[in-house]
Amino acid sequence: MTYRLHNRLGSGGFVIEACLAACDIEFAYEPIRSVPDQPLGSQVHDLNLWGQVPVLELHDGAKITEVAAILAHLSYAEPTLKHGPDLWIDDHPQFLRWSVFLSVNVYEGILRRSYTSRYYSKSADTGAGASPEDSDAFIASSIRHAARKRVHDALLCIERETAHHKFLLSDRLSPCDVYLAMLYAWHNKQPDLPKCTWITSQVATHARIRAIWKRNFEDRLDFRWHVG
Repeated sequence: MTYRLHNRLGSGGFVIEACLAACDIEFAYEPIRSVPDQPLGSQVHDLNLWGQVPVLELHDGAKITEVAAILAHLSYAEPTLKHGPDLWIDDHPQFLRWSVFLSVNVYEGILRRSYTSRYYSKSADTGAGASPEDSDAFIASSIRHAARKRVHDALLCIERETAHHKFLLSDRLSPCDVYLAMLYAWHNKQPDLPKCTWITSQVATHARIRAIWKRNFEDRLDFRWHVG
């Protein structure tokens, strides 16, 4: 049995699809069809009770969720993901560090910005003269603003801490860079994040990844990163 990747087009499973394809690792892609930016609903609950993708089924039928966890497993199970011609992990502890950092501080921040209603309870009675609708709108706007700033600060941290080499781990492309590229493209290009901008361009135009990037993001991003 090969790997089976369950994902919605334009979602975080792009990272796993791109890494598997770049390393010539055999897998079957199982698309979950739904409207972008809307909850996946019951169709994914049999795969993941948390209701999110990606989900990777292993050779024995076991399932893994969470991008960082999937990448960590593949880095141990698949030599070409760690020391292959296209992806390389020079420093495994730092690979684990930045994969988790991206999940906790960048991906989660983008989710707070995009699905703000998940992160607060609807107002019933403000008690201060404002309507519940006005109060909810203020709270949602505050959460989105704070989330965007937090994501930007996390990306600035990456820029500064990895400034001594071209990519996140070294001077060679790693799975962390593929992960960063997707998240940074969602954040949108920023002038004070030149390294993130350069890495994203390298990933989106990579010979083995470009077509996957185009299929996932061509109509979903403000900038066409894959057009070199």
